[in-house]
Amino acid sequence: MAASTVRWLKRLYVFLLICPLCVPAFLNLEELNEMKYGIQILPDPVILGQTKTEEVMMVSSKYKQLYECRLPALAVRFHQDPASEPDTQDYSGPDIPDLLRPMHSAPCLVKTKDWWTYEFCHSQHIRQYHLEGESLFGIQKHLLLNKRIRYRNAS
Repeated sequence: MAASTVRWLKRLYVFLLICPLCVPAFLNLEELNEMKYGIQILPDPVILGQTKTEEVMMVSSKYKQLYECRLPALAVRFHQDPASEPDTQDYSGPDIPDLLRPMHSAPCLVKTKDWWTYEFCHSQHIRQYHLEGESLFGIQKHLLLNKRIRYRNAS
């Protein structure tokens, strides 16, 4: 009797180890970490097709999982009538050239992302390159910014 119980428990243990490997994942946590926008997963389940409001949009993941996306009310209003945006003519802050003036004497901005390094020097250039040690490798792209651009506030 004890031997059959042990054998049964071993089979159950093996089954419990193998079973999760056979079930596809329902929630891709990697996808949630890579998102560039705000997301809130509500605790209440949503029945497909239950809500028929304009604030809801159906989206799917790269694995074809359907999600119901509820847009903020302001985004829905802007999508329906872009003229309903707040008026910017009442803006009394500094103009664009005044905001950019400190960048003339500032050091270049450098950002390294994976293989590439990006360098932005205001009114000079934008470069993309690969850096190994002290040497530049790979494709170098230059975008010269010597032209004077007259910025003005939109009215």
